[in-house]
Amino acid sequence: MPNHQLFLLPAGFDDPAFGPGTYHCTDCARIEGLLSYFPELRTQLTVVYVDFPRPRAQLIELLGEPHQNCPTLVVHDPTDAHLLQVSSITGQHYCTGADDITTYLHAAFGVSVAHR
Repeated sequence: MPNHQLFLLPAGFDDPAFGPGTYHCTDCARIEGLLSYFPELRTQLTVVYVDFPRPRAQLIELLGEPHQNCPTLVVHDPTDAHLLQVSSITGQHYCTGADDITTYLHAAFGVSVAHR
């Protein structure tokens, strides 16, 4: 069984639509922080960095063209499917956004719950 795949944007990327300079994705940064708190996740997940510009071919292949957001966790053989969405195009389970990914990682791998 393949590892779950966690898709993130790199720490610095250009976005000409926002203007000059480099940017980071705040949700991806939150997930990077979680990976630093729980480094064992890097052996339990396959972390894939994708470029900011679309199309993002790897995500399209797994989830379909409408589902290219980052961060996204693509889940193979889910243990807690009720916490996940299912791509209507490919039938693949996934979740997107720091909150939903953290919730799934808590249920599936026992990482701590985010305190708000």
